[in-house]
Amino acid sequence: MNNPTMLRLSGVTKKFGAYAAIEDISLDVRRGEILGVIGRSGAGKSTLIRCINGLEKPDAGSIEVLDNDDVLRDLVPLDEGELQKVRRRIGMIFQHFNLLSAKTVADNVALPLKIAGRSRAERKGRVEELLGLVGLDAKAGAYPAQLSGGQKQRVGIARALAAAPALLLSDEATSALDPETTTAILSLLKDINRRLGLTILLITHEMSVIRAVTDRVIVLDHGRIIEEGPTERVFAAPAADLTRRLLAAAQLGLEKD
Repeated sequence: MNNPTMLRLSGVTKKFGAYAAIEDISLDVRRGEILGVIGRSGAGKSTLIRCINGLEKPDAGSIEVLDNDDVLRDLVPLDEGELQKVRRRIGMIFQHFNLLSAKTVADNVALPLKIAGRSRAERKGRVEELLGLVGLDAKAGAYPAQLSGGQKQRVGIARALAAAPALLLSDEATSALDPETTTAILSLLKDINRRLGLTILLITHEMSVIRAVTDRVIVLDHGRIIEEGPTERVFAAPAADLTRRLLAAAQLGLEKD
C-alpha cells in the first residue's frame, strides 16, 4: 500500500500507578486503511484510543497524526489549545452513542460545526448531506428517544463526520447492537471508507467485526501487541494463542462480553 501514514504510534506507554495499561505500542495506520484493534476486556484498547484522541497523555512515546499540510505532527507535547486544532482531524464513534437527548437528530449532528463557529447556512447544508449519507434524511427533526439503537449509531457516525475528519476512531461502536443492526452499521462504515477515502481505526472485542470490515488487525493483550498482520492472514493462520482462542470463541458465538 503506497498511501502515506495517517497515524503513527512509536513506543507509546501509559501507566496508572505501577500498572501499565498499554506498554511500548508502535503501529502505523495508512491513509484510507481500516485497521482493527482487538483484545479482551482489560487488554488496553480503551486507554489506547484515549491516548490517540488526546484524552490521556502517554508517559512515554509519540503519537503523530498527519496534518493538513501532509506532515506528521506529534500530539503528545501539544497544549490544550493546539490539541483542539488537531482533534478536528479526528472523528469519534462511541459504544453508547453519546447523543444529547434534548436535541434533535439534526442538532446533534450540527453540534461540532456550531462549536467550530460555522454559519447556520453551512451547518444546515452539511447536516442534510450527512443525514443523506447515513440514510436518516427523514429523521432530522426526531429526538434520540424516538430512534432505534442502529439509528442512534448512524446519528453518531454522522456527527463524527461533521467536521470532515481525516481519521475516524470507532470504540466498540457495534457492541451494544443486535447482529442484524451490527451488519448494517459495519456495511455503512465500509461504504464511508470507500466513498470518502476515510481512515478508520476500529476498536473491538469481536472477531466477527474484524473479519467483516478491516484490512489489517492488531491483537492486544495486557497492554502489548502480540500479533499483527493482514486480516485474511491472521484469520487463516493465527500465530498467537490468544488469537486462536478469540477465533474459536467467535466460531462458537461466545465472544460477546
